[in-house]
Amino acid sequence: MGNLIENLKKSKPEFRNEFDNYIQQVKLENREELSNLYSTINSLREQLDSSNFKTKDLVQQAISNKSDEINQLKSTISELRVQLERLKFEKREAVQKQIQSSSDEIKQLKTACGELRKELENLKFEKQKAVQEAIVDSSQEIKDLKLSVSELRDELENLKFEKKEEVQKTILSSSDEIEQLKSSAQTLREELEKVISKYEKKTRGAKE
Repeated sequence: MGNLIENLKKSKPEFRNEFDNYIQQVKLENREELSNLYSTINSLREQLDSSNFKTKDLVQQAISNKSDEINQLKSTISELRVQLERLKFEKREAVQKQIQSSSDEIKQLKTACGELRKELENLKFEKQKAVQEAIVDSSQEIKDLKLSVSELRDELENLKFEKKEEVQKTILSSSDEIEQLKSSAQTLREELEKVISKYEKKTRGAKE
């Protein structure tokens, strides 16, 4: 087959030009198909990278928001402690003044101190309860945040799997197109051989 084509190229310049043009056209079509395939794969890869970046950004924002809430809660607890200490100091100072003024006032002050102690204990209990509730709330928020992070991580893994599956489907589709192209090239090659055979027959008939 190869010798026949070479002989025709040498003896028939017009055949050689047509054959070369045909080969160039087939190469150009194959090159364009491969270029489109590479372009599609690169586009899918860029979309996957963009999706990964957006997901990481959402996770960071969620963590930052929860951290701010916890810091605000800690600041509130600290302020309450300061107010409680100030209240203790003020009450003690008032007691000292009443003791120095008169014994009656001391008795009244003792009674007042008893009541204040009860109120103070109640206040301490309430504050401790508030602190415990705040800690529980913070712990729940942390658990919710961890759950959100886990869910986001699962979504990210699912997204990666879906993107990989899309890429595989695209590659498989492109492989099918390449196989079809090869089949078309084979068909064209067979038709070319038929044309060459007919051309040879005509040439032989003309010589005879």
